[in-house]
Amino acid sequence: MSPGRESTSRFVLALLLVALTGYLSLSYEILWVRLYNFTSGSRAWAFGALLGSYLIGLALGSLWSMRYHGASQDASSLRALARFVLFANLLGFLVAPVVSLLVLRIHFAATLPLIILAAAFLGAALPLICHFAIPPDARAGARLSYLYLGNILGSGAGSLFSGFVLMDHFSFAQISVLLAVLGLLLAAGVAWFAGARGAVLRRWLAGTALASVAALLAGPYLFDGFYERLQFKRDYDGERFKMVVESRFGVITVDEEDRIYGGGMYDGYLGTELRPGSWMVRPYFLSAVHEDPREVLVIGLSGGTWTQILAHHPQIEHITAVEINAAYSERVIPHIQTTRGILDNPKVEIVVDDGRRWLRRNPGRKFDAIIANTTHHWREHATNLLSQEFMELVKSHLKPGGIYQFNATGSYRAERTAATVFPDAVLLLNNIVASTSPIQFDKERWRRTLDAYSIEGTPVFEGAGRESRINEVVSLLDNFEDSEAEKSVSLLSRRQILENSEGYRLLTDDNLGHEFWWE
Repeated sequence: MSPGRESTSRFVLALLLVALTGYLSLSYEILWVRLYNFTSGSRAWAFGALLGSYLIGLALGSLWSMRYHGASQDASSLRALARFVLFANLLGFLVAPVVSLLVLRIHFAATLPLIILAAAFLGAALPLICHFAIPPDARAGARLSYLYLGNILGSGAGSLFSGFVLMDHFSFAQISVLLAVLGLLLAAGVAWFAGARGAVLRRWLAGTALASVAALLAGPYLFDGFYERLQFKRDYDGERFKMVVESRFGVITVDEEDRIYGGGMYDGYLGTELRPGSWMVRPYFLSAVHEDPREVLVIGLSGGTWTQILAHHPQIEHITAVEINAAYSERVIPHIQTTRGILDNPKVEIVVDDGRRWLRRNPGRKFDAIIANTTHHWREHATNLLSQEFMELVKSHLKPGGIYQFNATGSYRAERTAATVFPDAVLLLNNIVASTSPIQFDKERWRRTLDAYSIEGTPVFEGAGRESRINEVVSLLDNFEDSEAEKSVSLLSRRQILENSEGYRLLTDDNLGHEFWWE
């Protein structure tokens, strides 16, 4: 091969290598974003901390690579680069399982130096490959621009293909193993670029094959109990989830006690039974405050428990359930015995969309009740469903006398915001029940509704002591304005809500509520 053609071939190979480098670096970043989003319970600042650590690592890696700007471009230097690339990608592969072990002992934020270290090694690969691939001649600038373009294209592919395709069809562990194998191939490619041929190349290929097999075999062990450790941290006792669903939307887990979690945080219980003193009274409460609910909007489907309960309300004729995460209705609920009936229930319409966006797109839709079993108030994006602006939007979609019920999850600011936006509101355990009209309790109507309640053909109350259990449930209304009542049976007035939250700021779209500040 002529020197010119050989030079072109080497440059094309370098272009492919830097593209793969970009793909791997951004793919690892996508995985690490999920890693810290999950283990933090989707705290808003966790993403910024992860991204900042990643960028610091890339910068340090690029800075460190300057130490080798005077290195020769001989074969030994390039083979050293191949070993460096190999180590960098193995380090990237090990970050996630190591973090899952460390969070059993230390706060997850204390593991971020691992991200800096791994990103530094991954970040050094690009400038080093560019240094060894580009001869110092008149075309150095043009060649550098081509390599950077290749790296950018690879990085974009990492974000798009890994983030939207791989993460929707493969698990975290499987993607990690795939990236490790690609990293090994990248190292072998650098070895080829270094001129490895014959026995040397065969040793590299054999080593790559063995390391790939090792990654494939080690993956199931390294990631066994991965999400359990990340979620429970110091409380982890070796238990295993009975269901883990991963998609591009996030991670959903279900434990052996039928508790469902979204993104590492408690979503609810996958059961519809109602016992006296149970917090499950909240989705059954509607008839205590509304005489004839026919049309209901549910914002946040999750495992489907509340929607299942409401769908079997004797008076409700139609439910529109809006859920932003399609994995709940497509991959989780079909496997949940207690709630999968909603998928075939003609009264239930499931819409995959953001609840707030759906309301804006359907300004003419009005409801007797809007129910939102909202997530924890301090999670990222929670303000979208707790802000004053959102509550004004909800109010515009209520029919006269309509009810808005949402989970304030203990936030005085959310409670005060609702009591300010709506003319009347009560606090049912940790749920705000608000209305544009004065709220009137009707114990007898509620008792009749509970007496007639049946889910999938099974009465909610049956057997001996049925009447007494119904009476005990509806006696919750007797606790109205009793500040000494147990939380599981408490019912506070709007006046008490405002008194308890005095001095707390309202939640607005602009102040982002609790997402960055706990108060």
